[in-house]
Amino acid sequence: MATKTKRDYYEVLGLQKGASDDDIKKAYRKMAVKWHPDKWQQASDAEKKKAEENFKEVAEAYEVLSDANKRARYDQFGFNAPGGFGANGAGGGFEGFSADFDPMDIFNAFFGGGGRSAGGARSYSFNFGGGSPFEGAFGGFNGGFEGFGRRSTKGADRRITLKVTLQEVAKGVTKKGKIQGEEISIPLPAGVREGQQFKLAGKGFPSQVLGGQPGDLLVNIEEVPDPELLRDQDDLVYNLALPFTTAALGGQAEVPTLDGRARITIKPGTQSGSMLRLKGKGLPNTEGYGKGDLIVNVLVYVPENLTDKERKAIECLRDSQNCQPSEAKRQSLFSKIKYLFQRHQEA
Repeated sequence: MATKTKRDYYEVLGLQKGASDDDIKKAYRKMAVKWHPDKWQQASDAEKKKAEENFKEVAEAYEVLSDANKRARYDQFGFNAPGGFGANGAGGGFEGFSADFDPMDIFNAFFGGGGRSAGGARSYSFNFGGGSPFEGAFGGFNGGFEGFGRRSTKGADRRITLKVTLQEVAKGVTKKGKIQGEEISIPLPAGVREGQQFKLAGKGFPSQVLGGQPGDLLVNIEEVPDPELLRDQDDLVYNLALPFTTAALGGQAEVPTLDGRARITIKPGTQSGSMLRLKGKGLPNTEGYGKGDLIVNVLVYVPENLTDKERKAIECLRDSQNCQPSEAKRQSLFSKIKYLFQRHQEA
């Protein structure tokens, strides 16, 4: 029997990658109400089965995307994250799941704004690999709504943004600071990306309930733009403005790297749009697959103002057939520009 392909968690909730926490909560409420099996009691067996599967799928997506650490791992690795996600993955399941919004919203949507009498109550026994996705917020459906409406004793999460340079991304860095008077260290691995989020458990705001646990510290990564190098996944890109004389005759050029300046050799006849690759001079791959490259994108510079002597020297070449681009050369240059455009569209 063929295994059902897992759908992207953002797609399951009808969201785009980068959605806010509030957007995730709202989307979850909406989809949980839509697919809750109680809404499908009069449907066919096939429709009931589909609703139950979709309800589990929605709950699994929310369980991952509502957790800062799991969401960061999912955004980075997808379903190939170490340990995986879902009921069978070390990073998944619904153990300890707690809906951090008012459960009355969903309860009212199911039952029309009011509870049921003891004779009309229903019992649910779906297996979510660790209990109902609402368990912990109001005791689970099977528990007869024990503790219904109880607010979480956990304190609110605190959010901060850490700015990192490409040099820090390349080697990893430990940032230090103070939270509520406590000095903390935040280790960031090499290869972190813009928008990644890390969680430090228990470093958020204190609980408002006596004996409650403090919230978490959610650390968002922001890359500081480098004045010379651009990041393209694990690769770095440098736009080299090359004098047209060096492009024609060949020579040496200097380019920046994360380890300092490096000299490269320019072959005679180098065209604008050529890309020279320096292997291993990029950023480390977060999955442990070595390093990216430094790509030098050549832009041939043509002087805007010429002296009389320079003009006469160039005019000697005006009628030279060798200085006129052939159709093959034109197609070659077009292919390079098309390739760069496609890479920009895919980024």
